[in-house]
Amino acid sequence: MRKLLPITLLSLSVLILLALRRGSQPIYIAGRPGVSAVGSDLAAVGCAPAPDLSAMRVDGQGKFAPFFIGWGHYSYKVHTNIDSAQLYFDQGLNLYYSYHLTEALASFKEAARFDPECTMAYWGQALSMGPYYNSYTYKMPAAVLSVLEQMNRTAANAPEKEKALVNVMGRRYSADTSDSQRKQLNRDYAEGLLQLMGRYPDDIDLKALYVDAVMLEHSWDFWTGDGQPKSWTTELVDDCNAILKAHPSHPAALHYKIHLVEASRHPEQALAAADSLQVVMPGVPHMVHMSSHMYQRNGLYAKGIDVNDKASQLAVQYDTTALNLKLGLFAQTHFDGVETYCALNANMYVKAIQTSYHLRKIILRSYKSRLANPFFQYLYMMPMMAYVRSGKWKVAMDEPAPDSSLHYASLLYEFGKGMACLRLHHMDSAERHLARLRLWLKDSSLTVRIMPFNAPIEGAKIAEAILAGEICFSKKDYKGAIRWLEKGVTVEDGMIYREPKDWPIPVRHYLGDCLLKLHRPADAEKVYREDLVHNPGNGWALVGLGRRAEYKKAFAKAEEVPTASVY
Repeated sequence: MRKLLPITLLSLSVLILLALRRGSQPIYIAGRPGVSAVGSDLAAVGCAPAPDLSAMRVDGQGKFAPFFIGWGHYSYKVHTNIDSAQLYFDQGLNLYYSYHLTEALASFKEAARFDPECTMAYWGQALSMGPYYNSYTYKMPAAVLSVLEQMNRTAANAPEKEKALVNVMGRRYSADTSDSQRKQLNRDYAEGLLQLMGRYPDDIDLKALYVDAVMLEHSWDFWTGDGQPKSWTTELVDDCNAILKAHPSHPAALHYKIHLVEASRHPEQALAAADSLQVVMPGVPHMVHMSSHMYQRNGLYAKGIDVNDKASQLAVQYDTTALNLKLGLFAQTHFDGVETYCALNANMYVKAIQTSYHLRKIILRSYKSRLANPFFQYLYMMPMMAYVRSGKWKVAMDEPAPDSSLHYASLLYEFGKGMACLRLHHMDSAERHLARLRLWLKDSSLTVRIMPFNAPIEGAKIAEAILAGEICFSKKDYKGAIRWLEKGVTVEDGMIYREPKDWPIPVRHYLGDCLLKLHRPADAEKVYREDLVHNPGNGWALVGLGRRAEYKKAFAKAEEVPTASVY
C-alpha cells in the first residue's frame, strides 16, 4: 500500500498571521585578493542565496519542509512508489529552479524522509548544496559528502538514467573539502550533463540542468559592454527556447532565459517569459519577482512595482509557513531595491519613498552589520536617490547625514545635498558638498570589487561627474559641463549589469538636458536615442526627444509628468 502525504490543515498553515520575522543567511568568504569577503551579501542582488544548512531542522510534526503552495504543476518522475516522496521531490526541483535553495534542500530531505531508498531525493540534496548563481562566494559544505554516500548507496536499485545522473553529480564534488578545484569540477559537471543530453535527447530537464550548470560557470557574464553575446550565451538561449518549444511553461527555462537576456540590447525577447512566470509559479517569491527583471528592462516600471509588492508578500508567507527553516526576509532587500529602481524610473515618488524607507528599515532592523558592504550603503541611501530623481530638493536638504563610518553612503549623501543646493541656487554650498564628495572619493575601500559586480568607485565617479558637470553648467562653463558628463557616461557604459543597477539615474539624462539648453537638439537627440538602447522604454529619454504620446504612457502612474529628462 502506497504512503500518502498528509495535507490536513494545510491551508491553515498558509493563513498564519504574517508576522515580520527575520533570519540571516550564512556568509561564505570569497578569500581572494582584491575581492570583498562579503559572502551572502551578494544575495541582496544576486538572486541566489546559499542554502542555510543550519536551518535543516524538522518542525513540530517531524517534517523538514511544508507543502508550499503556488509552485505549479511541473513534475519530473523519479523511481519511487511513494506519492509523497514524488511530490516533495517535485517541490524541491521546482524550488531549485526558482533559486529558493534552502526550501529546495528541505523539500528533497522531506522526500527522503518519506522514501529513504529514493536515490533522486539525495541527488536533489546534492544539487541544492552545490554552486549557486553567485558562485564566486561558494565553497563546498562538508555535509554534502554524507549526502553523496547515501545517493550512491541507493543507486544500485535505481533505473539507468538515474544512475547516470548520480555519476554526473559525483563529478561535481571531490573529497577535498577545501574545494580547491571548484572551477574544474564545475566544468566536469557541465560536460557530464552535456553527454547525458546526447543519450537522452527528449529529456528537457537534462537540458535545463545543463543550462543551469553553464550559467553557474559564468554568473552575470553573458554579454559584452557593446551588446555582443559571450561565446557561451547563444547556445544557452537556444537551449531555453528549445525547452520552451517542447514545454512552454517549463519553470527553469522561463527563469533562466530572463537571466540570460536581461543584459542584452534586446531584453524584449524574454517579456513573454516574464508574463508566464506569474501564471506558472504564482506563489513562489523569487519567480514572481523575476518578472520585474524584464519589466524594468523594457520600461514597464509600474508592472515591476506590482510584482515586487507581490513577491514581498509571498516572502512573508514562506517565512511564516516554514518557521523551522528560519528563512527570514532577506530577499526583501533585493525586491525592495528593484522596486525602488522601478519607482524612480516611473517618477512614482511616493512609491519610491515608501519602498526605499521600508528597505532602509529592514537593513537597520535586521541586517545592520551588512552595511559594511558598500552595496548595502547604496541601498540604504535610496531615499536620497529618490529626492534627486524627482527633484524634491527641500526634502533632500532635510535628510540627515549617515554615520561617518559608512563611507560610500556619506559620498552619496554629499552628492544628493550638493544637487539640492545647486538647484536651490546655493552655489557655494554645492561646491562645498562636491569638495567633501571628492574627499570620500579618495577612500581606497571604494576600489574593492565585490565579484562578480562593480566596485563602488564606479558609482562614486558617476556621482562626481554629474555634480561637477551640473556645477560647471550653472557657472556657464559649458565645455567643462559636457566634458564631465561625457566622462560619467563612459564610466556608466563600462559597468557590469545588475539589478537594481549600481547607478539609478542615467548620466545621459543630464547630458541630453544640457545639450538641449545649449540649443544643440541634434546632439541631444543622439544622446537620448543612445539612452533608449541602454534603457529601453524609459520615459525620461522620451521626454527629451519630445515623444509626447510615448512618455505620457510611460509616466501614466507618476504623480507628475516631468517636463525635462532631469529635474
